[in-house]
Amino acid sequence: MILAMFVTGILSAFALGPASFSIIRSLVSRRSWPWSSIAGFLLGDLIYILLAAALLRSPLLHLHWFKNLLTLLTALALLIFSVHVIFSKSPTSSIQTPDTGFRKSLALTLSNFHLVFIYAGLFSHALETNTLLLGVSTYVLTFVASFMALLWSLNRLHGPIKKILRKIEVVAACGFFCFSVYLSMEIL
Repeated sequence: MILAMFVTGILSAFALGPASFSIIRSLVSRRSWPWSSIAGFLLGDLIYILLAAALLRSPLLHLHWFKNLLTLLTALALLIFSVHVIFSKSPTSSIQTPDTGFRKSLALTLSNFHLVFIYAGLFSHALETNTLLLGVSTYVLTFVASFMALLWSLNRLHGPIKKILRKIEVVAACGFFCFSVYLSMEIL
């Protein structure tokens, strides 16, 4: 179980979303670490991880209307983000000021309401084996270390990355759009 959480933490760091792209864009553009954005992103994930761990013991997670509401909100947030990225002429949100980086990153992370189900699914086995705290801790530590290693690597390769970042972002936005459509169809 610990090995599974370790591997999942590493893989999750490479599953880039709107907040991750904002951090990477800022890192590559400014060549300085956007610590406030990173803190907002990690806090948002931690909130959903703790919420998922709490909801695993709650009957609320199993209510159909609750799942549909969170799924619909996630689909809408991803749809709005992807349309904004696809139709903007330049990278979304140019270099951000440090005081708005935290709030923006936290808001982008928290707009992905479906994360609570992803984390609940990840940790359900740990709940069954009474190792929830150990499983969550392993996942969080591995995820943070892997994400920071990814950022460090991208910072080192900023020249080639800077040239193709917009293309990667548009492709990812198309993926977010498709995922939002998929989530919407799941509700219907």
